[in-house]
Amino acid sequence: MKKILIVNNNMKIGGVQKSLCNLLWALDGRYEITLLLFDRSGALLQELPPKVKVIACKSAFRFFGISQAQCKGLDKLKRGALAFLGRRFGRNCALKLIHPTQKTLPGTYDAAIAFLHNGNPHHFYGGVQDFVLRHVKARKKIAFLHCDYRLSDANHKINNQTIRCFDTIAACSDGCRRAFCEVLPELSGKCIVVRNCHRFAQIQSLAAQDTAEYPQKCFHLLTVARLAHEKGVERAIAAAAYLRKKGIDFRLHIVGSGAMRAQLQALTEREELLEQVLFYGEQENPYRFMKHADLLLMTSFHEAAPLVIEEAASLALPVLTTETTSSDEMVVQADNGFVCANSQEAIDETLYALLSEPSRLAAVRKRMQGRTSDNSAALLQFQQMLED
Repeated sequence: MKKILIVNNNMKIGGVQKSLCNLLWALDGRYEITLLLFDRSGALLQELPPKVKVIACKSAFRFFGISQAQCKGLDKLKRGALAFLGRRFGRNCALKLIHPTQKTLPGTYDAAIAFLHNGNPHHFYGGVQDFVLRHVKARKKIAFLHCDYRLSDANHKINNQTIRCFDTIAACSDGCRRAFCEVLPELSGKCIVVRNCHRFAQIQSLAAQDTAEYPQKCFHLLTVARLAHEKGVERAIAAAAYLRKKGIDFRLHIVGSGAMRAQLQALTEREELLEQVLFYGEQENPYRFMKHADLLLMTSFHEAAPLVIEEAASLALPVLTTETTSSDEMVVQADNGFVCANSQEAIDETLYALLSEPSRLAAVRKRMQGRTSDNSAALLQFQQMLED
């Protein structure tokens, strides 16, 4: 059985961490897997397969896995100093002090996977790729990509130099691979696609638990997203104002938390949409909101390959999304809903057109209900990656 090391920052609630948890369940029993976390923390720790060996960093790399607020005593001073150096002089400056605190891991792995990409070099974020390259012995070193490399902070000469050192780069969709290869075409031979896995049985089970029941008299739109700028949730609220002006009876249910929550709630109040737009905060079980919704609304400025699209598809919930890196393959080609141009006007007009002709939504939902979902294609891609 092949030995695999996967390195990540933590297991807090987030897209990358959730994708990792799903992958570990899909691989359960197929490989001998060790998961190294910079900090052994996060709600998703409780959801990992029991066969996965979990170890944590004791070196200064642990500071990449925790926030300043989580630190106490001397650790607060150490992390604060490293974060300051990273912001002022770049992450590589902080890494010069961090690397000497970490010994090379014992043993040799068949594959070592850096699951988290490097972000803005002047943010204290990342370090996973640097750890795998400097402190792990492995026959093959793999970097996973969960971002639109063109539009995210990953695209920087320092990060580009780092990722060139990997044997394989695994993008989570065809669109993410294309975006990466546009930036670094010389690495196209190294870059492959390994799609995200899902826990489909768990999604079905959770959707049936305490399912949200909506009044039948109006349309129920659902947004499940981190309340951050790139998710464009303010555009969903602006679209809600447009629908009200057009006389559409609806409710917009927003599941998620983040730095913009207060700002978005204030916008809702200014637009006098308190009856139409409802905030639920972060939910352990977002699927109970999906089961009886009419449409999943995604208004992001940019996305990689959002897990929520295929989660919704497994529950026969159509999606309307702005055009992003993977929207064509995940929505149009998969017949999971509708894609509009990435603008406020397009969101408004497309949403109004769909709700004015609900038979279009019903037709998509009917086609989705006859499908089965599994991870067979993604597992084959992962297996071929290790064998190539």
